[in-house]
Amino acid sequence: MPRMMGRPRASLACVTLAALLNTAVAQPPTDAQKKQAGDLVKKAIAKSQAGDHQTAIELYLDAYKIVPNPLLLSNVGSEYQQDGKPVEALKYFCMYLEKDPAGTNASYATSQAKILQTELGNKDGEVCKPPKQVEPTPEPTPPVQTTATEPEPPRQVDHPAPAKPGRTMKLVGLGVTGAGLVATGVGVFFGLKAKDISDEISNHDPNTPWPTDIKQREADGQSYENKQVALLVAGGALAATGVVVYLIGSSKQSKSAERITLTPTASAQSVGFVVGGGF
Repeated sequence: MPRMMGRPRASLACVTLAALLNTAVAQPPTDAQKKQAGDLVKKAIAKSQAGDHQTAIELYLDAYKIVPNPLLLSNVGSEYQQDGKPVEALKYFCMYLEKDPAGTNASYATSQAKILQTELGNKDGEVCKPPKQVEPTPEPTPPVQTTATEPEPPRQVDHPAPAKPGRTMKLVGLGVTGAGLVATGVGVFFGLKAKDISDEISNHDPNTPWPTDIKQREADGQSYENKQVALLVAGGALAATGVVVYLIGSSKQSKSAERITLTPTASAQSVGFVVGGGF
């Protein structure tokens, strides 16, 4: 019988969502494939914590070849973003949105794609769409002066006051952080359901016949555990990114030039992050 994951450490209350049972479950891989992909993801997280983002990217892509979970593409985009490669980061965030446009990480990937497109000069384009080509306006031909005239004095042009920098980023950061907390709470909910089924199987009286639906109960427990892991990873990434986006927006409002860094952390019982830098 499969060994269920224990209760994850979390201080959040369980969250009930209207669309909770509408989560799509792909064809499950074999246990050997899941273990192999899981080991690669653990190594990728360790490499990311050590600042070796390129190796982390290669490990995530290797895991994706074994278990093609679109969430791994979002992780690759995040690693490229931390490695200072916005073009590659935008490519993988857009790949994730193409494969799973309504997935758990969709709001996070969309917000990051918007930020990257702005950095790359595509301020007004749609998310993951190339900028529109604007025909250059020909310069007017100056009139030919037949007689010498006094030049007109320069006119004073009133420029509108610039908008407050960073405000939009702070609002986006709060929204993304909230989505991460919701996803984490849902992950805790599935973890509790998986543990209930695990305890039921582990504490079964050997003198009592197994229920007729024991196979289905085992399958349900494994499904809850898979959802728990995916939601905790996604929720941690969303919350981490939301905090970083909010802090960057705050630093822009205060005209601060300090650099903010993010380091993800993970263990068998929890997923988290560490924010560093000067404020």
